[in-house]
Amino acid sequence: MGSGYTEGDYIRTVDGLFFAVKGGRHSDELVIAILRYIPDEKGDRVKDDKRYHRVYDIASTTRYLEEYYPQYINYINWLELRLQSVPTSKIAKVFRAKERLKSILVNPVSELEKRVKDLVDVLSEASGVSSECFGVSGSLLIGLDTLDSDIDLNVYGETEGRLIYGELKSLREKVDWISPYDAESIEPVLRSRWINLGQEMNKLRAIECRKVLHGLFYGIDYFIRLLIDEEDSTSKPIKAVTISATIADSSHGIYTPCTYLVKDVNIQYESQQYDITELRSYRGKFTEQAKTGDRVLVRGRMEQVMKQGRTSYRLILGHKGDYLVPV
Repeated sequence: MGSGYTEGDYIRTVDGLFFAVKGGRHSDELVIAILRYIPDEKGDRVKDDKRYHRVYDIASTTRYLEEYYPQYINYINWLELRLQSVPTSKIAKVFRAKERLKSILVNPVSELEKRVKDLVDVLSEASGVSSECFGVSGSLLIGLDTLDSDIDLNVYGETEGRLIYGELKSLREKVDWISPYDAESIEPVLRSRWINLGQEMNKLRAIECRKVLHGLFYGIDYFIRLLIDEEDSTSKPIKAVTISATIADSSHGIYTPCTYLVKDVNIQYESQQYDITELRSYRGKFTEQAKTGDRVLVRGRMEQVMKQGRTSYRLILGHKGDYLVPV
């Protein structure tokens, strides 16, 4: 990960806001990051005698920042977009996912920390991937975890991620202490990810239940991100579109960012067609969402991508209302 900030790290700003770093590409002046915790005297999270509450929806947090902290909405030149981001001059502290995990592995204190150590030890031993290739994110990283908090792990590197994925899949078939969600336990995840896709919910429930990168570890929800480097490209947003397409290659659909190559694309309700070759997302909900050969219906933002003098088109998935559903 080339920059000093990696997906899953957290930032506390001079204004007391906690942001989660998104992606691994940033500038010297700005870190792309999403607001996650806000100071609130009625909040249910406590750190250093201060209360906070967790925020989720990107659209509502963007409006909040625009009104109260506009310095955290900035133009990202290589994306030609205004996004939530933290000026490096506003950073009070950086919480590193790798460093936090190292301290947990040496001296786990809480029950959650002990389970994090157990899971990393099991996956590292089974796969041969060093524990130094893991990090811990989410509320546990910044000390705002509760008794109900999840296990949020990162795995760094393409080869390392694929090894962990294979071992995780194998373990879930052999033991009962790590398992997929079932139709009942998946409901909170399903509602938080796909609440507005009414008639497709049964199909989405089945997809979410078979995903390997989330599930239950000794009854605790776990979420794992396999992080890989991003290419050096620039892009230009065009407009939101709905397409039907066939997944030509889903082999990178397990990573963050996840990528699916597509063919036989038809842009619906549009007279002009573009040669869209790729779907991409930084949101965990789109990982493991489709398999090679699936015919899919997709809603996302079309971008023109410029890389090494070549131009191509892709869909970025992650805005409210975006979806990727096999048909």
